[in-house]
Amino acid sequence: MSLLRMLEDDSISVTYALNSSSAKLELKAGSIDLILLDVRLGDESGLDVLKKLRQDFSTVPVIMLTGFGTIETAVESMKFGASDYLLKPVQYKVIGKKIDDVISQSVKVSENSDSLIVSRDLGIEELKSTILKLSSSNLPILLYGENGTGKELFADFVYSSSNRKGKPFIKVNCASFPDSLLDNELFGHEKGAYTGAHTTYQGVFEKADSGTLFLDEIGDMSLEVQAKVLRVLQNKELYRLGGKELIKVDVRLISATNKKLDDLIREGKFREDLYYRLNAAIMIIPPLKNRISDIPLLIESFLKENARENNSEPYILKADVLEHFLQYPWPGNIRELKNALKYASAISVDAIIDMDCLPVQLKRVILNEDSAVTPLECSEKETILRELMRTNFNKKKVAESLNISRTTLYSKLKKYELNGFSD
Repeated sequence: MSLLRMLEDDSISVTYALNSSSAKLELKAGSIDLILLDVRLGDESGLDVLKKLRQDFSTVPVIMLTGFGTIETAVESMKFGASDYLLKPVQYKVIGKKIDDVISQSVKVSENSDSLIVSRDLGIEELKSTILKLSSSNLPILLYGENGTGKELFADFVYSSSNRKGKPFIKVNCASFPDSLLDNELFGHEKGAYTGAHTTYQGVFEKADSGTLFLDEIGDMSLEVQAKVLRVLQNKELYRLGGKELIKVDVRLISATNKKLDDLIREGKFREDLYYRLNAAIMIIPPLKNRISDIPLLIESFLKENARENNSEPYILKADVLEHFLQYPWPGNIRELKNALKYASAISVDAIIDMDCLPVQLKRVILNEDSAVTPLECSEKETILRELMRTNFNKKKVAESLNISRTTLYSKLKKYELNGFSD
């Protein structure tokens, strides 16, 4: 039985292409969940076709089909983004399970990376859109953001959207290592390189070869270590500590910092040449105080998460607590909000979160005397937010309930930095 007939008999919708050009047309024309690609395609190499498809359709998983004589080629294809490979002749039970596994894993990765970034803010959506546009690129990405803004989540999203998805993805917080240990963690050492080095150790640049490395808090890195990172980025090679062998590595770098690297450069604490290597694509993640329209969504998400962890129903947040949350400046950003809700849920005895359940720092009334927004305007802002949530963000109904024109409503959304609620 042919492979096409085998799949169709299993109620799988199948289309086929005889070359890369027709394959691209099929991919553009319809919703394709998975590609089965033969290593040998007559005039074209399956490996070359794979490389072409990964450039434009990097999110569609690929399973390579190979005979015994081309297993090495199939294994090599994994380096270029194939999810798996199968030996011919293909057995029905084997290919059915393989298809299910690959598609399930693809969906799981997509859900885990994107759905965790909870937002309706236009700036956040633009960041995600830019990341998707760079998905087939190997450009280094630099994430700027205050502590607690979710830089690691965006690093996860960069990785899972890239053509290196499924390859090694290693994370290192540079601030958590002293200089000597960070050098060792990044570049490794040879046996006998120093007292206590009883075995050879691979650094994370080696471990992440063909994949992605996320260096968080890169602004805390010493100048000496910065010089070594620059060498890896420029030459794609490194020496282990105490080693003489030049080791080639192919790594996409994602870095993050909460510091202004421009200031560190002027102070002589950060290398300018490394900065220009890192900043090919800069993503600035806004603080929570500039994403106030996301607060209700984040609250809902975190309360549901707490409920899942505790096998209970989500707790209810009282209206005055929500209003207080909308005024609070959240210096610790999303992390502070999440921790505050965890604390409040633990303190609550009746599944209702009121002001008495909040951490001490949140019980204080926050009124910024230097704010350009007056108390009257704060009340108006809260009223608009309350109506937005009541009407499920229907701007027409909000304008009608407040007896103002939609033009006036949009003006106020912009004034109060509620951009995430505008169309």
